[in-house]
This record gives sequence, structure tokens and C-alpha cells, in this order.
Amino acid sequence: MTPTTILQVSALSKAFKNVQAVENISFSLERGDIFAFLGPNGAGKTTTLRILLDIIKADSGSIKWNFGGIVNNLPPSAQIGYLPEERGLYTDLPIIRSLVYLASIRGMEPSKAKTSAMEWLEKLDLADRAKEKLQALSKGNQQKIQFIASILHKPAFAILDEPFSGLDPLNQEKFIGYIKELNHQGTTILLSSHQMPLVEKIAHRVFLINQGKELFNGSLMDIYKNFGQQPILDISFASEIPHEQLQMLPGTENITTVGAQQVKVTFLPCRDLNEILLNLARIEGIANIKSHNSSLHDIFLNMVKTHQQ
Repeated sequence: MTPTTILQVSALSKAFKNVQAVENISFSLERGDIFAFLGPNGAGKTTTLRILLDIIKADSGSIKWNFGGIVNNLPPSAQIGYLPEERGLYTDLPIIRSLVYLASIRGMEPSKAKTSAMEWLEKLDLADRAKEKLQALSKGNQQKIQFIASILHKPAFAILDEPFSGLDPLNQEKFIGYIKELNHQGTTILLSSHQMPLVEKIAHRVFLINQGKELFNGSLMDIYKNFGQQPILDISFASEIPHEQLQMLPGTENITTVGAQQVKVTFLPCRDLNEILLNLARIEGIANIKSHNSSLHDIFLNMVKTHQQ
């Protein structure tokens, strides 16, 4: 464990009856990381996070936390922020009272907690509702309050489980900014999500998990370099889509119909784009072509497919 490693997880496993929720996974976080734990629902993400926080026990493996050079099996509560997937705030108490109480039991002075809470409520357009009860808010606004509660005490390490849940697209983008802001202020972040297009905007490193098993652990740059070199073309046609001609293109791996006159064509890795375009020039009726490489979502689906073979 290096001096800058804040969390080291080794060979972690957990089973529930006949379900292997997590199987022999290992990863580490360095100070200043934004580390994304990614996978579909039921992949083992939340189980892992609950083990990290000692909410449930692992069957095997080890966890080491390092705060200020002191290595422990359990993190000090004042140094940790936790946004659970399922909301856990007091629904029948005034919002500001709940926020101040939760921050104070993590070592923050109540007066400073109240000031900071009102600043966050103002930022999230909820200052005028500070004295209302949580149950009066919409699902999206409840998620905002839960987020404030998890980071109000300025933790050194924040675990955010599905932080974008219940948020509309505008607020999802705002939350990306808030998470970046926290990170710039010194908080190391471990976030768990199945919304990969949002996560790839902020994560430094990613851990892809499916059915409790590791598919990839490394930087975004490495995953794009090693697995994202598949040309993908979004092709629009002026009339009917010529499916047979598209299927006969050399190197075609997959064709997905996007609309009445648009398809997404994925080619085998490292196919030459110029050669692809020359072959497409022989097909009549193309109105527009947009080229891009595999997204994190595309890469994950391909990894799952390969893993199951």
C-alpha cells in the first residue's frame, strides 16, 4: 500500500445463498481519484460499497483504508461521506435540521454546518424549502438533499452510489459539476453507476463489473485505447435503408436500426475508416454520415458479450 493509496481492496468475495454477488475482485484508489464502479443493476456494485463501509461482511478478502498515514480496516466516520442508493434521511424532520444533525455527528460544528447547508441549498435552488420536511419534496429534490447530507462535513473520501438517480438531464449535468468541484477541493471520490455516458465525463479511472466479476480495471484512456478502436458510423438515408448492402460491407460487425431512415453500423476493431468510406460510396441514397469510436457503454456491452462466450 503506497503512501498515496487511500483504499486498497484485495480478493473480495461475497455470496448470498446461491448467488455469488462479488467474486474475487481487487482495486485501489489513490488520493484525488474519481474512480467509477460501473455495471448494470445487480452486478455487485452496491454489495461492494456496503462491504467497504462495514454495513455487511465479506466472505473473504481484505480492505485497507489509509487516512493520514494511519492504516485501518474501517474508515473513520468523520472522513467518509456516503450517498446510498436508497434514501436514508429523516422524512418527517425539517430539511435544515436533518442536515445540521447529520453533519454534527460527523464532527462538524452545528453553526458551521448550518451555514454550509444553506449555501448548498442555495446552490441547488432549495434554500426557500429549508424548513420543509423531506417528504414534501419530489424524488429529484430528495436526491439533492441526500447528496448534500453526504458531503456537507467535507469528507476526505466520498462514496456516491447512483448519484444521478431521479435527476432530470439538466440536474444530471449540474451534479457532474458538483462532483468535479468536490474533487478539486480535495475529496477522493468513488462513485457507482449504470449511467455510463454521464460517468465517462468525470471519471479518471473505471472498474467494470458484471455478475460480480471484474471485466476491466484501469484508466479511461487505457480502456479507449485497448477496447475502443472500433469505427462506428451513424448513417442516414434519403429513403429506405438498404440493409442487405450494409450487411455485405467488409468488416461489418453489427447493424442497429436507429430510426426509419437511420442506422448505426459497428465495424470490427482497427478497420480502416478510409476503406469503409470508399465501400459506402458505392451505396446510393446516403444523406449523412457521422463517424465516432466506441463509447464506454459500447465497450462494456462488447466485454459482457465476450465474457459470456
